[in-house]
Amino acid sequence: MSALYRYLMSSVLLSQRYLPPTLIFLAAMAVGTTSDNGPLQSSYAFCVLAMLVCTTWLTVSIVNHEDPTQRQITVVMVGSSLRVLVMTVAVVVTWCVPLLVVGLVYPIVTGSHDVTAGDLAVGAAAQLGAALVGSAIGLLCSRLVIRRIGIAMLTAAAAILVVLLLRWVSPIRPIMTVLSDDKTAGANAVPLTLLAALSVVVLAVAVFATKALADRKE
Repeated sequence: MSALYRYLMSSVLLSQRYLPPTLIFLAAMAVGTTSDNGPLQSSYAFCVLAMLVCTTWLTVSIVNHEDPTQRQITVVMVGSSLRVLVMTVAVVVTWCVPLLVVGLVYPIVTGSHDVTAGDLAVGAAAQLGAALVGSAIGLLCSRLVIRRIGIAMLTAAAAILVVLLLRWVSPIRPIMTVLSDDKTAGANAVPLTLLAALSVVVLAVAVFATKALADRKE
């Protein structure tokens, strides 16, 4: 498994497909949080939105970086399409970690906020939840499920709008609601941690759904 992870990570790094979503995330941080002097949790709400969009794009880029023939070779060599998919998700989550760190630190460095450990915990839980949901959307909009890139892009955009607008579809809308209230970070830490845990479940469901749909297509 570790050899497969190293292979996929090296392949992704060489492909450089991670660069556009990463640069867009950094640009969003610069535009949306620089010189902000409002509540830190409100800044983190913007980071959640940027994380959701960019991790969706990042996941599609990483899953699609191998052409279908190369992916079939990888699956045959490993002996399990599920293992390949899980390791691909592991690569995506690994790449989300530095984005999360930037999303936590950048608003503090460039803005004027009173920072507590609770604020950092709240920001980390909220952005982690967004990254996991974004990864789930990206999996279901990747070439494994939707072969046509145009349709995949429209589907991803629609899915992002749905999770932002409808409370019961995913943890994203509740996360944004919690960050936007006037409660302290200590009061918001527990619900955001639970929502981040629910995001793990959402990603796990997306992994198995993607595997089932991809195996049917192949």
